[in-house]
Amino acid sequence: MEFSRVDRLQSQMIRDLAAILSEDLKDVPPHMITFTRTEISKDLKQAKVYFSVLGDEAAVERSFIFMKRHAGVIRRILGRRMRIKHSPELIFTFDKSSAHVLKVGELLNEIKKQDDSSTDK
Repeated sequence: MEFSRVDRLQSQMIRDLAAILSEDLKDVPPHMITFTRTEISKDLKQAKVYFSVLGDEAAVERSFIFMKRHAGVIRRILGRRMRIKHSPELIFTFDKSSAHVLKVGELLNEIKKQDDSSTDK
């Protein structure tokens, strides 16, 4: 299967965004932000960037505000790093799938504890 240019750019964008947060920004993110995936439009004008944050709803909100506030700077640095003529507009979105995975893990642990306590009797 052959990868398209958009696929290659999406992979590169995740790596570059992580590097930008850790190396290039003067501000430090309020929480650890992990970029999970990107969706770049075919015309390369917009990129939907999905991220996850360990923490509660307040941590997610603070991280989202941080990302929106720094979107312009991140976009400019990203354009230079990726060496593309026009860097796409960045639309940051919280990736709810990681939160769902954590919730399922918690439920499975709870079931296991209940199962272990019932077999001890």
